[in-house]
Amino acid sequence: MTQRVLDKWFHVAGLNIAAKLWGEQGGLPVIALHGWLDNAASFDALAEQLPHYHILAIDLPGHGLSDHKPPSGDYAIWGDLRCILLVADQMGWQNFTLIGHSRGAIIATLLSAARPERVDHLVCLDGLIPPPEDEANFPRQLGQYLHEYNKPPSKAGDRGHPDFEAAVTARLKVTPMTEKAAALIVERGTFKAENNCYYWRSDKRLKLASPIKLSCAQLQASINAISASAMLVAADKGMGKWLSTLPINIENRFEVHNIEGEHHCHMEAQASQIAQWIKGFISP
Repeated sequence: MTQRVLDKWFHVAGLNIAAKLWGEQGGLPVIALHGWLDNAASFDALAEQLPHYHILAIDLPGHGLSDHKPPSGDYAIWGDLRCILLVADQMGWQNFTLIGHSRGAIIATLLSAARPERVDHLVCLDGLIPPPEDEANFPRQLGQYLHEYNKPPSKAGDRGHPDFEAAVTARLKVTPMTEKAAALIVERGTFKAENNCYYWRSDKRLKLASPIKLSCAQLQASINAISASAMLVAADKGMGKWLSTLPINIENRFEVHNIEGEHHCHMEAQASQIAQWIKGFISP
């Protein structure tokens, strides 16, 4: 049976934030955070298999149907934390579960560390922490950020794609996934202009440098600060490739499940198994 899904809008920190909401009032509140250059549609398959939860998948700023950051803004991974908390406040959710994929998992980890009293469960899907940076590289990283954000935008702009299928093909070149999964992301992540070409909605500044990158010690401190029950699902063709080389210790803090599949396996055939793990993990 297909779940009821609603389109939701929030106005937070001067931005209009779009979201998709599955389930009924009274279900366990869950906030889902998508990956880099993805959007809320990336949780369609998973949400359909979690009918007893109230799942809010957000288009993070600069993605999907949500507003872009203002000219003074940037897309450092911690920049979305206030937005997520303000959305939760508008939902009336003092406590909630976080499910994050890729970049969304990194953001979910940071939020669980910074405001542990608000997060009951943390589920990370093929993502956990960003690659740590040596503290000695701080000036270089900051300089790169200043250079890229102050550089005049390219006059070439987005040349677009002649049809929807071409946009899907372009998305498939970025990250391996099924054509069906890519089409879901593209449908919410593009718009059709008057010239009948398809253009990306995402903010081009998402590809620019962050002002700083976190050190190994900062990332370990974040993991140590998490009080929520935490679970990590690692795909063998995604995060599973480097899970054993993580420069931080997650033992005794994360329940780890390994699964065969690509980075977006939560959108594909593996969604059923992942949903089963989630239900067993977060159900009262």
